Amino acid sequence: MTDYIIEAFEGLGHLSVTSGAVLALFFGLAALIVFPRTILVVAAGASFGIGAAPIILVAGTTGGTLAFLLARHIASEWFRRKLEQRSRLEAIAEAVDKEGWRIVALMRLGAPVPSALQNYLFGLTKIHLVSFILATLVFSAPQVFLFTFLGATGRASLLDDKPVELTVVPIIVTVATIALISRRVQKLLRLRGRSDGPNKGCHSIR
Repeated sequence: MTDYIIEAFEGLGHLSVTSGAVLALFFGLAALIVFPRTILVVAAGASFGIGAAPIILVAGTTGGTLAFLLARHIASEWFRRKLEQRSRLEAIAEAVDKEGWRIVALMRLGAPVPSALQNYLFGLTKIHLVSFILATLVFSAPQVFLFTFLGATGRASLLDDKPVELTVVPIIVTVATIALISRRVQKLLRLRGRSDGPNKGCHSIR
């Protein structure tokens, strides 16, 4: 399926109003489905260049907001039942209730769970919608721009038949930051899980 999507991106040609609309629709819908997006962001960068990054970011935030609202107002009971089966997600939800947008920011920067799953999960917490939108938009940006940039420069290297000189230090710093934050979030969840105990339910989720 991933190969088919990449071929579809390439078939759209250069970034235009039409291809930009298709790209926005795709990544908006992708925010509703638990599906690995990293390779697709790289593919979008290879097909359309760095100009695809703002489209991906805004579309992903819009789709994530729809998933958030779906979990909060339409199918909250169904999602809560699913949450009961996964203690790690329950720990994240409780952390958001206590820390607010800061946990959302950390999750967007270094996600230990897929971003689409996060969208639904955050809808079950008490975080304000505006805080969710802003944290998602701002703190999803580093990964989106990084992977789009890598796709774009990789394509340029192939087309020119020579290596492209990259500013390596910012890339290394970004990747290292994402990795460190991901480890920090996972450590936080492990500590919270031990402190809450194995029999804690999810009654605090709103």
